Amino acid sequence: MEWSRYNMLFKSKNNGWLLYNSGSNSFVQMDESTAELIKRVKDNPNMDFAENPDLYFKLRLGGFIVEDGKDGDLVRIIKMKRLTENYAGNRMLLTIAPTKECNFACEYCFEHNKLPSTMTDKTEDKLVKFIKKHNLINEISITWFGGEPLLEFERIKSLNTKIEALGKKYSAILVTNGYNLSKEVVDSLGSLKVSSIQITIDGSKDTHDKRRFLVGGGPTYETILENIDALMQSDWGGRLNVRVNIDSRNVTEFVDVYNNFSNRYPQKTNRQLNVYPGFVDDNNSVGGCFFDSDDKGRFLIELSQLYGINTVHIFPNIMMGGCSLTYRNAYVVGPDGEIYKCLRDIGKKKEIIGSIYCLTNWDVSLMAEGMIGASYLDDKNCENCLLFPVCDGGCPKMRAYSVRDGVKRNICSYFKNHCKELLEIHYEQKMAGSGGIDMIAKYQ
Repeated sequence: MEWSRYNMLFKSKNNGWLLYNSGSNSFVQMDESTAELIKRVKDNPNMDFAENPDLYFKLRLGGFIVEDGKDGDLVRIIKMKRLTENYAGNRMLLTIAPTKECNFACEYCFEHNKLPSTMTDKTEDKLVKFIKKHNLINEISITWFGGEPLLEFERIKSLNTKIEALGKKYSAILVTNGYNLSKEVVDSLGSLKVSSIQITIDGSKDTHDKRRFLVGGGPTYETILENIDALMQSDWGGRLNVRVNIDSRNVTEFVDVYNNFSNRYPQKTNRQLNVYPGFVDDNNSVGGCFFDSDDKGRFLIELSQLYGINTVHIFPNIMMGGCSLTYRNAYVVGPDGEIYKCLRDIGKKKEIIGSIYCLTNWDVSLMAEGMIGASYLDDKNCENCLLFPVCDGGCPKMRAYSVRDGVKRNICSYFKNHCKELLEIHYEQKMAGSGGIDMIAKYQ
C-alpha cells in the first residue's frame, strides 16, 4: 500500500483537520488525535488498522491509501479519458465570427488593431459545405463570436437555417456586448437554438461607460441594461452569463454588480442568470493593471468569506475539459473563411491553420503545436501535482506560446497557491450539499 500523491492533509481555519484527495474529490474531517494517526499512516501506509477499521475503510474508499502503482493507473486513466474526449470524431465545435467589426472600442480588447471584414454569401456557402464534409459528426455546437456578431444578425440567421437543415443535433452560444440585443434578436433566440448568452458589464454605469464605450465615443450601459431587462422578461429559457471584466481599477465594484443583478432579477439568479468575474490578465491588459494567479485566488476567497458569493467554482471538480485548441473537430472560422484553433487568434495571420476554401495545405504543424506539442498530459510536473486529477493544465495557448518562444508564463491555476483556503470553502460547500457526511464523492 502507498500514500496517494494526490493527498493533502492540513489544519483548516474553521473545520479542524481536513484530509483531501483530488483523485476522488473526497474529504475526511478529523480531530487532533486522528490527524496524528494519519501522519503515521502517511509514513507507513501498511500499518495495522485493527483498532480502527472504520478509518481504514474511509482511507481506502476515498483513495487516500492505494495499492502500489494505483496512482500511476489513475494518471493513465485520466489521460485516456481526456484524449478520448478531445479526439472524439462525432462532435464539431465551431466558433464563427461573421464579422471582425465592432461597435465598441473597449480599451482592453485583445482584438485591437485588426482590419475589419465581414462574411460574404460565398463564404457562408463554403462554410456550410465545410461542415458537411465532416460526415461522421452527429452534433454541432456553435459559438457566435466577433467582433460583435449581432452587427451581422442577418448572416447569423441565414447560417443557422442552413446548418440546421443538415439534420444534426445542434446548439448555440452567443457572445455579444449586448448593445444590439434588440427585441427581434430576443424573439429569434429560440429558433436560433441559442441556449446561452454572454454579456459584459464592467461595474457601475460610470465605470462601464469609461471602459466599454462606442466607437467614436458614447455610453453603452443604459442600452445594455434595457436589453437585458427585455431578455429576462421574455420567454427565452436559456442562461445569461454576465461577465464582469475586472482588474485593479474596478475590482471593488464586482460585488455591487453582483448584488445589483441579484436584486434586479431575484427569481432568475443562479437558475437563468450567472454573474461572474472575468480576469483581465497580462495578455490583454492596459497599463499593467492585470490580475496574476495569486490575485485571482485571493479575490475569490474574499468573495466567498466576506460576501458569501461563490459565482465560479471555488475549487475544481473532476472534469473532462479542454478548448478548441485541443479538440479534434474544433475550429474558429473568421469572416473571410480563414481558420484558427483559438478564438484569441482571430485576425492574426501567423495563427491561421487553413481555410474553408481549400482543405489541403493546412498548417498541420501549427495544429499539432496546440493539440500535442504543449500538452500538460506530458508534463511530469503536472502529473505529480496535487491538482492533476482536477485541473486542465491551464490555458493551452499560453503553454504553446511558452514552448514556442521559450518565455516561461504563469500558467498554473489560482487554486495552486491558495489550496488550504479554497479547499476549506470547497469542503463547507460540499458539506452543505451532502447533509453533513465527512467523506464525499467517489471517483468515477
